[in-house]
Amino acid sequence: MLRAFAAKLPAAAAAAAAAWLLPPGWAALAIAAIAVALVGFFTYAIAHPRSQFFIPVVDRLAADAPVVALTFDDGPDPVVTPRILDLLGAHGARATFFVLGERAARYPDVIRRIHREGHTVGTHTQRHLVRFHFARPRFVRREIEDAVDVVAGILPARPALFRPPQGLRTPMFTSGWRTTHGLVCVTWSVRAFDSRPTTADAIVGRVAHRLAPGAIVALHDGTGLGGGRDREPTLAALPRILAACQARGLRCVALGEAGGSVRSVPEVPEVPEVPEVR
Repeated sequence: MLRAFAAKLPAAAAAAAAAWLLPPGWAALAIAAIAVALVGFFTYAIAHPRSQFFIPVVDRLAADAPVVALTFDDGPDPVVTPRILDLLGAHGARATFFVLGERAARYPDVIRRIHREGHTVGTHTQRHLVRFHFARPRFVRREIEDAVDVVAGILPARPALFRPPQGLRTPMFTSGWRTTHGLVCVTWSVRAFDSRPTTADAIVGRVAHRLAPGAIVALHDGTGLGGGRDREPTLAALPRILAACQARGLRCVALGEAGGSVRSVPEVPEVPEVPEVR
């Protein structure tokens, strides 16, 4: 929240100076330009997967090895996720699954299979609510930590990777996130946009030409807020994506593997929890 406030101060000062120094017509134009620039800046800071403004994120792997990371959000799904695991197994590929806590609790055997077959399990909040992006820090922290606790109760180790819904890092989310400890925030460098109604051809078209060493690819095995429920296009596109990786000599790794290390994430200093003001 402090960073957001600090970013607004120069814009407010510039607008005040424009209003004071410029003729009325030019002042209005300058203030409008400042407002557009501010909106553009915050859109980038909140939504762009590479933005490090609010919190450090990992948006790609170090590109010193021929590896890519396929990631799947919003599961587990009792039908779709096992089919994805079958496809990954047939190609000798590993992946990372950012799961919802409430679905992990409902389908613990799927979570165990993901882990047993060498994939990494991260978390994606407890319930994938739109409120998550705008709630108080205590609610944000609970949504994050409840999902971690669910997965930790199923697997031998606590998950260390987290992906925020839609990849958004709002100032409210940031306030809650900084009171959690030991988690790495992961976004992506390639997005399939397969959560919306689409086709396998469209998914492959968005992904295949951007496969390169270090890429983190965002796909879906479940249904998130406002997303389409049909995962057949993803299932049809996945073998073609895996084949494209193999043709380019790229190995599909899980983010928990040594070859798919998220070692490039910056160190985040621990921030003491501040009591909420009611």
